[in-house]
This record gives sequence, structure tokens and C-alpha cells, in this order.
Amino acid sequence: MDLPTAWNPDDKSTFLSVDLSGLRVNHDGSNTWGAIRANHPIPPQCKLFYFEVDIIDEGKYKAAWMALWFLGLRRI
Repeated sequence: MDLPTAWNPDDKSTFLSVDLSGLRVNHDGSNTWGAIRANHPIPPQCKLFYFEVDIIDEGKYKAAWMALWFLGLRRI
């Protein structure tokens, strides 16, 4: 069973970039939100899955939002 371990650099909004480790995502600063998926989905067999996100820089407007959706990128 493959679990998510990093962000997927090939499955994200165009103005997001992912570092080589796959653990850091950067936003280009445009006034829009983006979406990114992990390198593997959370398997349905997992009744509980824990992850943490650190907002390192909230940007020019001092605002950062994080949301979790179980949807395809085309639906958001």
C-alpha cells in the first residue's frame, strides 16, 4: 500500500512550484489560489491519516489558507 509522502510536481496548478525534495511548495505571488495533490492518494483502507503543514511565509498580504478536499483538480 503506497502512502502519500510528498507533493506531486506533475499534478498542480501552473503557478505553484515544488522543490526537489517534494516537500516544499512555493506560490508565485499572483492573486489567486492553487491546488496540488500528493504523490499517492490516501488509501480507503486508512481509517486515520495524519499530516502536518508549516506555512513558512504568508506572503505580502499576510494571509495564507490551507484546505483539504477529496476531489479531482478539475472540480475545484
